[in-house]
Amino acid sequence: MNNLIKTILALSAFLLIIASPQGYSQSAVQRMDDAETRADRLEDKADQIREADEDAKEEMEELRDNQADRMEDRADQLRESSEDQADRIEDRADKIRDGY
Repeated sequence: MNNLIKTILALSAFLLIIASPQGYSQSAVQRMDDAETRADRLEDKADQIREADEDAKEEMEELRDNQADRMEDRADQLRESSEDQADRIEDRADKIRDGY
């Protein structure tokens, strides 16, 4: 009876030792797959953020360029307006000088 218990105990321990790593390895493989999937998702999200950042930078640059263009156009209009006004003043001065 004692030998039978020892044999059953040894056999149980042997089966546990053999079965345990297999269950652990399957679990470890599944966890590694889950970790890789999460890592892939994080990389995809990082790529999306980078692309959005680049798009935002391009849009901001375009807005600045448009604003600068409008300011330059306004400066040109002011310059032309000032030149026209200066020409009119010179013409009036000539008329006064000539006695109308």
